[in-house]
Amino acid sequence: MISPELTSLIEPLERFEGIRRRVARLGDRLCDLSYANYYGGAQEDAKRAIRAVLDSDRLLGLQYSPFGGHTLARRAVGDALRVSHGLPFVFSDIVLTPGAMAALQLALRVAGQPGDEVIIPVPCWLDYPLYVRSLGMVPVLVPVEPGSFDLDLTALEHAVSPRTCSVLLSTPNNPTGRNIPARFLQALACVLRSAEARTNKPITAIADETHRDFTTSGQFSSLVGFFERSLVIYSFGKRHFMQGQRLGYVGVSPHHPSRCDVADEIVRWTRITGLATPTALMQGAIPALLALEADLEPIAGWRRRLGHELSVIGYSVVKADATMFLYVRTPAGRDDFDFITDLAAAGVLALPAPCFHHEGYFRLALTASERMLQRALTVFSDLGPDPAIDSRGSVQPR
Repeated sequence: MISPELTSLIEPLERFEGIRRRVARLGDRLCDLSYANYYGGAQEDAKRAIRAVLDSDRLLGLQYSPFGGHTLARRAVGDALRVSHGLPFVFSDIVLTPGAMAALQLALRVAGQPGDEVIIPVPCWLDYPLYVRSLGMVPVLVPVEPGSFDLDLTALEHAVSPRTCSVLLSTPNNPTGRNIPARFLQALACVLRSAEARTNKPITAIADETHRDFTTSGQFSSLVGFFERSLVIYSFGKRHFMQGQRLGYVGVSPHHPSRCDVADEIVRWTRITGLATPTALMQGAIPALLALEADLEPIAGWRRRLGHELSVIGYSVVKADATMFLYVRTPAGRDDFDFITDLAAAGVLALPAPCFHHEGYFRLALTASERMLQRALTVFSDLGPDPAIDSRGSVQPR
């Protein structure tokens, strides 16, 4: 039976799904900006890479694979990370998973045990606290800096206790669309080392990098490059716009003090939990997928345009420089879910901040079709903020 604690964590998204079902009758008039399903479809080069695996005559190519994944696919990932992250990854540092969600489950299992605490900066991806709680651990939610949405390093440091086993963050951040600069990651690494010395307990940093490809060229920095006891999470589905294929991995930092033991333990957990590996088909496509250059400009273009036009209308938009999302302040005086309900009735779906353990905002996915995004702007204009009310909710003279 699902516990009341878990039920409370899944309630906001289930409430949104109720709204979605009620407006599904709108059919193709509905502008779906809630989830990052890319309406342009998977890229042709990626589909060709998958077809090539199907067409190959490799013996046992579509049969069972070892726990942790095929060595060839794991080596390809390690080679790619060695180039992108500048660290000496090898195949055994990589454990292939059926998507980032499975990777997160495995990473948390090797980071701690029931009763331990996991620090999570919020707003965060909706199911981080759910996964932590489901494993018997305690999520400790630490708000980011209001307004700037930067990591609040002082608050993070104060949140560390003798029970802390991990810090889990998305970098770049979902839902805010903010890339975390190297200076913050370096400072966070210093905070974690100091906390380890103070509590005499190891702390594992789990860096969810599923949106790192959607960052301005040269701007992404990985926490793995600053803190040794780190695990990196990744999903191929985002970059190639085929998220339903569930292909990802956990990567153990080559500088992790227990590098080999941790990687071996993650592999054993794939068997214990039954999470196993991605399909043999998707594993076979990994080398070709890694070699592809995905066209991400449509997402970046809409990030700039939608952010600008919403600001002109009067919305307060978090300045985003990464991911497939924009995070926008709910008009003053409006309840998050009430506003989302009104948007849905007008034909636009967006996720409210309570889904991300936050309040006062909503998230827009930039993966909708051109027609949806264009029409959504009209709806946002119609339901936009009252110019007589400022961002603090106070009435201003006209």
